[in-house]
Amino acid sequence: MTLDRNDLRDGWTVSLVEDGASGLPAGLPDGVRGVALPATVPGQVHTDLEREGLLPDPTFDRNEVPTQWVGQADWVYRRSIDVDPRGHERVDLVCEGLDTVAELTLDGVPIATTRNMHRRYRFDLLQVQTSGPADDKALEIAFESPYREAARVAARAGSMPGPYDEPFPYVRKMASSFGWDWGLTAVTSGPWRPVAIERWSTARLADIRPLVDVEAGEGVLDAHIAIERSGAGTGDLDLDGEDDDLVLVVTVSGPTADGGTTKQRSRAQVTPKEDGAVVTVRVSEAALWWPRGYGEQALHDVVVELQTVDGEVLDRRTFRTGFRSSRVGTALDSVGRPFEVVVNGTVIDVRGVNWIPDDVIVSRVDRARYASRLAEATAMHANLVRVWGGGVYESHDFYELCDELGLLVWQDFPFACAAYPEDEPLRSEVIAEARDNVARLSRHPSLVVWNGNNENIWLHDADGWAEELGDRPWGLGYYLDLLPTIVDAVDPSRFYTVASPWSGSETLEPNDVDHETHHSWDVWNRVSDDHYRDSVPRFVSEFGWQAPPAWRTLRDAVTDDPMTPTSPGVVHHQKAADGMAKLARGIAPRFGSVGDDLDRWHYLTQLQQARAIATGVEHWRTHWPRNTGVVVWQLNDLWPVSSWSAIDSAGRRKPLAHELRRLYDDVLVAIRPVSAVDTAVRPRASEDDRTGGPAPRTASLPVADVAGSGTPPVDAGASPIEVAVRTARTGLDTVVRVRRIDLSGRILAEETLPVVLDRPGVAVVRLPASVGVVGDRAEELVVADMDWRRAVWTPAPDREMHWQPARYRTSFTPSAYDDGLDLVVEADSLVRDLLVQPDRVAAGGTVDRGFMTLLPGERVRYHLGGVGPADVPVLSAEPVMWTLGRVLGTSLAGM
Repeated sequence: MTLDRNDLRDGWTVSLVEDGASGLPAGLPDGVRGVALPATVPGQVHTDLEREGLLPDPTFDRNEVPTQWVGQADWVYRRSIDVDPRGHERVDLVCEGLDTVAELTLDGVPIATTRNMHRRYRFDLLQVQTSGPADDKALEIAFESPYREAARVAARAGSMPGPYDEPFPYVRKMASSFGWDWGLTAVTSGPWRPVAIERWSTARLADIRPLVDVEAGEGVLDAHIAIERSGAGTGDLDLDGEDDDLVLVVTVSGPTADGGTTKQRSRAQVTPKEDGAVVTVRVSEAALWWPRGYGEQALHDVVVELQTVDGEVLDRRTFRTGFRSSRVGTALDSVGRPFEVVVNGTVIDVRGVNWIPDDVIVSRVDRARYASRLAEATAMHANLVRVWGGGVYESHDFYELCDELGLLVWQDFPFACAAYPEDEPLRSEVIAEARDNVARLSRHPSLVVWNGNNENIWLHDADGWAEELGDRPWGLGYYLDLLPTIVDAVDPSRFYTVASPWSGSETLEPNDVDHETHHSWDVWNRVSDDHYRDSVPRFVSEFGWQAPPAWRTLRDAVTDDPMTPTSPGVVHHQKAADGMAKLARGIAPRFGSVGDDLDRWHYLTQLQQARAIATGVEHWRTHWPRNTGVVVWQLNDLWPVSSWSAIDSAGRRKPLAHELRRLYDDVLVAIRPVSAVDTAVRPRASEDDRTGGPAPRTASLPVADVAGSGTPPVDAGASPIEVAVRTARTGLDTVVRVRRIDLSGRILAEETLPVVLDRPGVAVVRLPASVGVVGDRAEELVVADMDWRRAVWTPAPDREMHWQPARYRTSFTPSAYDDGLDLVVEADSLVRDLLVQPDRVAAGGTVDRGFMTLLPGERVRYHLGGVGPADVPVLSAEPVMWTLGRVLGTSLAGM
């Protein structure tokens, strides 16, 4: 008989445990005690309390504090279940995710206890001795407050240094539910992933690890398959066949490299003494899976069947995977150790985003939400998503979408920014969790990196944890020994890195810019963004700059009246240490002080975020191959907050999202200070990559040095700036037009300079003094244009520039594609950093561009969604449409 699954979605209730070990928390509202609320499963208790009107939205205003009692309480979920075998030999309760400290009972008889949100569980219900009818059993899942479990573990393990006064290191639960420097505190409980009953006989597929590679053009899938037999001790059930051989059949079908299709099948026989087998399927000339921008995302359908020798199907799984090879190159070179992500033999120019949980109530994140957020990442031309270690291992929906979109995945193990106990009960939980998830995610071709932790080794040294810890273990054993051992045993096809940041050796400072991965946080925390240019890290896996959410998102979340940058609700929606002051200190050098004008503050913080990120990305990407990747912190948010995100919690794009589309394009044009950094890297022939394979291909990629327009080479001291062009996938044979202009838009000098590369690399274009040296720092700027791409260099801070009135004309017409509007702006003067914000007019207002700089006579077309003809008068008025000069108080409104 084939395995039968019944998801338990309906009929659940949730109740406060009034006599639980945690007691009744302070702040308990009326109406919660003594009631059984309808419960959503999968779900967490916050959603049910909100739906019933017993809990205000924790993300609204300052509701975070009065709703924190939920995490201090104990809760119990109940429903009736049918455990009748219906002719099967086993009836299992399958829990794909329990958050977090739970005791399960059936008719009051204990089934099991759990203490890990990050792993799956399976329980044989026929082993639970109960009486009464099998089709009406009372299932209870009682969740104890995570704080109580954490307190028990902490009492044994001792204090663990970390950034916050919350006990997340002591419980295997999403750390950021306890709050973070971008997140509110909302400590959840509940069956956050599906709960099901599975009936089966003889045997089932317990685990499938389809590890792929490419060998001489042939796709190879090694399916490591484990089976579980029903076993004895199931009463009077017929166990005939228990000792018979079984057959595993793996079928792979999908595209070939020549545009055709293929279907290949392999099988293996499993004797009664065996608990699994490796079934290898080879696909000749299989179409390969590539990261986006490098080729197609060819995916192959895989069917795995467990059969009897007579061909009866006992269990069946279907999924998709892709054929590709992957490694990470870290061979020592003349600089240090690179960090090169190599797919199908090609070094990938990584342009990435960091991913955090998309909702503090993480069970609310469904496939549609994942699809929306990841589509935003692809719109920015990102090709890698790093799943950060203070969150969760996401559902298959997330990774399937990354497979389809060609987004590489870097997956952190859930350890972040703190010391973690290594003794029991946590050690066993970490082992089980790691084995479960490394196996679960192995089918996804997008997954290329496993990372041991986020910043723990770096902070141990930088923040002096050793004094508090003494000789107690603090997690290092997980990262250096336990986790790499598990990855090597379960999925050796993936690269494991010890930490982020990590320099490849315990003898090196973990955040060394010359070795492997680097987090750049002195900028933002301590120094201005021009300090991004102080070094060229080999791979920047975190860097960022804050800004508030989109205007509408902020207004919808905060009701302060008046609302200012210092009003209580706005400040509450800022969680970074000294965050509001850091925003102000970031604005001041470039734009001056803002005061309490919310509109000016909002515009300038958005512009500063975009400018800061541009400074870093332009510098690092144009120093390829010394730098091989940048991963901005962060893509998304889980509540309306001032943070480093490009997309806010409502899904609205900040201007940074539009700027990243330029910065992450295959071809990037930048104006930068003349660089003294040697971008060339040379492999050391004596030491190969620790992952095997030849020396890194980047060693031979070109960095062209191009003088201007047929003129003799220019003295390096003549121009303090140069144009750098990075092309990631092809060569170039084009020109860059460089103009020095005054602030009225008048051209003072112009040069057309060649940009020639015979393959991907960086062209450095040295500028003649006529365009590279300004006569008056407050009156001139430099513009470089190549095709539609533009870079602007302002020689002095904007607050010192003598901006002239921005004059431009606007016209609105109904869109031919939807109910929105097309806006055309035509400049009559220099227009610096024009920003259009239709979300100020309508909640659904969107725009397809961010900050735009126009020269006299230039036109730019915008598409505005969610607005119509009746909105035109407001759309063309300030502050919906605003320029930098006007914000700084020196220009006239647009006409």
